[in-house]
Amino acid sequence: MNDAKVAVTLAALLLTAVAGVLWFTRPIDTELAAATYIEPVASTGVVHEYRLVAAPTTGSLTEGTETDLWTYNGATPGPEIRITHGDTVRVVLENNLPEPTSIHWHGIRVPHAMDGVPGLTQAPVAPGETFTYEFTPPDAGTYWYHSHRRGNEQLARGLYGALIVENPAEPTYAVDEVWLIDDWRVDDQGTLDPDFASSADVHHSGRWGELFTVNGATGTELRAAPGERIRLRLVNTANARILQPDFGALDPVVIAMDGLPVARAFSAHGVELAPGNRMDIDVTIPSDASGEFSIGDFFTGITPTEIARIVVDGDPVATPDFEPPTEGLPDWSLAADDPADHTVTVTLYSEFAEADADEQEAMLAGERDATFRWELNGEAWPAAETLTADQGELQKIRIINDSGQFHPIHLHGQFFQLVSRNDVRVSEGHYRDTVLMSAFETIEIVVGAYDVGTWMLHCHIQLHAEFGMAMLYEVRP
Repeated sequence: MNDAKVAVTLAALLLTAVAGVLWFTRPIDTELAAATYIEPVASTGVVHEYRLVAAPTTGSLTEGTETDLWTYNGATPGPEIRITHGDTVRVVLENNLPEPTSIHWHGIRVPHAMDGVPGLTQAPVAPGETFTYEFTPPDAGTYWYHSHRRGNEQLARGLYGALIVENPAEPTYAVDEVWLIDDWRVDDQGTLDPDFASSADVHHSGRWGELFTVNGATGTELRAAPGERIRLRLVNTANARILQPDFGALDPVVIAMDGLPVARAFSAHGVELAPGNRMDIDVTIPSDASGEFSIGDFFTGITPTEIARIVVDGDPVATPDFEPPTEGLPDWSLAADDPADHTVTVTLYSEFAEADADEQEAMLAGERDATFRWELNGEAWPAAETLTADQGELQKIRIINDSGQFHPIHLHGQFFQLVSRNDVRVSEGHYRDTVLMSAFETIEIVVGAYDVGTWMLHCHIQLHAEFGMAMLYEVRP
């Protein structure tokens, strides 16, 4: 290391000590600054208390139909929790389900004991028992909560809700609305398909349904006036379905991804939302507009499938004039050229492929079930290896999808940046907690290992996680 580089390094360390800001270092040629979101949150002293009762419910997804759901407080989604940055959340989970459950606070950097992973951060909450979650979210943004046990059924029956942490420093929108978008597999009578672990779904891309809902209902309409400026928070709560929202003649821009502000606003057209992803958009209704704007999903068809509508009527209003709220961030894509700290390979194990001819014939005849499981580096949860990092370390993780299926990769406890796809450098200009891998694709992510604890890294297609596609990421103090 030459004298100039030594001087730069010492200056950076001195600046760190003076400012009290953590800088990440790693043994690479590129020096990358710490994540912009790592700042202590100033407590407001305000505590919001909720009681979420998880219980079987008979509910309606479409008018005139009924089906068996599992919900928080009798409805899906559960109550929206909306707080100001710096407020504390205290939630008592009461389990009246016929099986154990827990709540994970998706995307929120909670204390390790509050992360809601049964067998890792807490014991599962047994029927008739309660558990209290309490935390002060360190980052403002759009988040959600959901069951983290047997998600292939518990989420598919409706156990989820929104948690919004408002930033008082951001501009105020006339309308600030959350859309929790889900799909449901139902029959003609609106009854949920009770097979939550079909073999076809396990070894393909999970359970996809044909009925879209927004906030638990079909036919959702958002009413707006001409000229009105809207903040719309989209959350993909589906078990497996990938969304590509279509906004027709409207021209929204993305101002936040997975909760955190983007470095620069960009067009929302063509953005894909995997299960677990969130996208905040800023959209202005044209001052001369009237009538209906269809919001649809473009991922699976030539023409969009309608999800909801924005209905414009009334007299025009003055459009607020302010820049979209954004926030600068370090560009970790510079690490794309450096060696990976960890490599993870996704494979599907099939007993059928290893069986002899007689065994395969018995499986095909339905006389014997074939075993399928999703493995990471050749092992399925809970036997999969644990990836490790030291607190303050910046790590690159290379993930190879050696399968023909989609996999939304979700990391608890930390945010990351996507830095390459198929060895082509990517600079998205935003953080993530969930990223979509396509069939036979290789991605690289850079993680700022800040939050100490043992966190899950898993596929957010619920059946893939349930059938083994999970491992641990340990951040050591």
